[in-house]
Amino acid sequence: MKLEEIKACLEGEGWPVELLSDTTLRSGFQASARSFLLFVHLEATYVTFAVIPFVRLPAEAEAADDVARQLLRLNREINMAKFSVDEDGDVVLSVEYRLEDLDPSEVRDAVDVLSLYTEKYHAEVKQLAAL
Repeated sequence: MKLEEIKACLEGEGWPVELLSDTTLRSGFQASARSFLLFVHLEATYVTFAVIPFVRLPAEAEAADDVARQLLRLNREINMAKFSVDEDGDVVLSVEYRLEDLDPSEVRDAVDVLSLYTEKYHAEVKQLAAL
């Protein structure tokens, strides 16, 4: 599947989509009483759907470690998605698919699961990151 096809799938589901580059789309959604950014990025053989930033890691090392431990626990509980931390200290919630296997139902599943887990876990992770 190509980026233009993913864009068409998202738009067909009512998602607002902005083309940022030849490999990246940006969209957004409402969850937990606020707006979140959703990025879709293509690499050579896979596509990543990601909520960035989910929250920011605390600057204090011990608090950041506490958040990281909770993210690892959540990763064992959730299906399809995973939490990670990028080089800027942003917590990321993402789903990855192989491009060659991607179909419109999986695009829908990716954004559905990200919006579901954002709604379910954002307050918990935000509260822990604020301590």
